Amino acid sequence: MRIHGLLLVLGLSVLVNPAIGMEMQITLIQPQLDVQPYHRPYIAVWVEDEKRQPRATLALWKQLEKGDKWLKDLRQYWRKAGRNAGAEIDGVTGATRRPGQHRLVWDGRDNQGRPLPAGEYLLNIEASREEGGRDYHRVPFQLGGQGQIELPATTELGTIQIRYQP
Repeated sequence: MRIHGLLLVLGLSVLVNPAIGMEMQITLIQPQLDVQPYHRPYIAVWVEDEKRQPRATLALWKQLEKGDKWLKDLRQYWRKAGRNAGAEIDGVTGATRRPGQHRLVWDGRDNQGRPLPAGEYLLNIEASREEGGRDYHRVPFQLGGQGQIELPATTELGTIQIRYQP
């Protein structure tokens, strides 16, 4: 009887939060632009819940030596999550990237490492370049479900591929 009770509890915990063990893969292309001067774009990738509250920052690429001077140019990220972010995003913050293909993997956890409950979420990807353009994508997805999305290239970001599964 104890084993059956334990199995029931484990089974119910998976039903309550099927997002445990989920994986989202994001492949984004940062194009080489033929402009002078060329400054690498700041890029932020984050997840919001259905109420548009930030739940997880997946990546924040910025110029490290200039601190947060240009971070406000990521307008959506700054308003939603950036200005209130603390040390919890240090693990996903890094220097701006060279043009090319970049891959991110997210495990469905929030900034504190807790699994997010299954449901509707928004993936946000924003790029802003000093003396350049700004691009922003907001993509709805079902955490706990599976899907594949491809976003067309824009000025600052090339094609973006998103795959997620439980």
